[in-house]
Amino acid sequence: MVIFFQADNIISVVDVDSSSIVLSHRLTPMNTPPLDKGTPVYLTLQEILIVGNCNEQVKFSELTLDMFRMLQTLEREPQEDLTTQLYDTSPAPGRQPFENGDRSIRRDNPHKYLLYKPTFSQLNTFLASGFKELPPNGALLLYISADGCFGNAKHTDDAAYDLGGVVTNSRREGDILNKNKRSGSLKEMHCLHPGDLYPYTRKPLFLICDSDNSSAFQCFPNLFGQPLVCLLSPEQLPSTMQDQHLKGNLFTLFLHCPLMAFCYVCNIGDIPITTWDKCQSQVDKFMSEASKLFTRSRKLDHSFMQFFGDDFLRLLLLRFVFCYIVLILHRGFKGPSYFPTSHPSLPTDEILEHPLLYKSMLDLANTLDVRGLFAEPGDGDTSN
Repeated sequence: MVIFFQADNIISVVDVDSSSIVLSHRLTPMNTPPLDKGTPVYLTLQEILIVGNCNEQVKFSELTLDMFRMLQTLEREPQEDLTTQLYDTSPAPGRQPFENGDRSIRRDNPHKYLLYKPTFSQLNTFLASGFKELPPNGALLLYISADGCFGNAKHTDDAAYDLGGVVTNSRREGDILNKNKRSGSLKEMHCLHPGDLYPYTRKPLFLICDSDNSSAFQCFPNLFGQPLVCLLSPEQLPSTMQDQHLKGNLFTLFLHCPLMAFCYVCNIGDIPITTWDKCQSQVDKFMSEASKLFTRSRKLDHSFMQFFGDDFLRLLLLRFVFCYIVLILHRGFKGPSYFPTSHPSLPTDEILEHPLLYKSMLDLANTLDVRGLFAEPGDGDTSN
């Protein structure tokens, strides 16, 4: 357990007396991104599956670090703890809650399934259960942090199965039965392929895949016309970070705590609470600007706005944009496979590479004195 929390403590935020501060990463009025007045709320997040199977990642019991971080991200702070959260007693200037964070409205947490190394049958069973329990106007979130299972064909018309997927369990019970078959024709029994999820797109589905084969889910057909969004991790990391899998995946860290992930890619290990609070205010400003761009975009696929009214899903979408902009400008991340992607694609000019968001992120880099790690917008190849 000590190793688990040591691995989770990537950045140390220290008080004026040099003691470490424990940060909460649950949803509060402080970090709930604002929503333009009049923006309709179509769907609410009701069912969540959190799946983990990264062999090199530290875990506690049946909870990997990525699973733990996502679990925290998708929880609201208990009501009785909000008073201390809202009034900042740190030496730094206090952060104000976003306007739409209404403490008088009690909202329940979504129902969650935590699945560590599930077999295909187990995962399918819980997916079916979550699907069945979805109420009208409810959305299902499937988060997967798992090693990639690579397909046999790079160019194929069958994106459902030939591009591989992610391995949720490493059992080999089917090998004996298939020993006389050509090994090249066999597929991993416990690999979750995009095609395995097609039946569940009959209802609103929000997929997050953090894997070195996340691109397998990039050509996801919308067969039933329901809202469908996939947020997909980068498939490569700079060589300086490739031995850090024990501490969790970078994409999940960005979705969990954007500022912590920013410090991590900038090799910042300790940060004073006064600086942290100032930087967190800059991240909040980024989220506010990005939220406005979403609601005002004319090119945005309608699926995004179907999910955008939900606090949790809006938070994840905006943190995805922050992750993209940080990595696309960071000099250490040098190509499309180093950047996150989404399906459907987010509009580049209206959101992903908007000058206001570039400026906001680079202001943060200046505050932390790491501006030299980032290129000027427009330098080099920043395309998907």
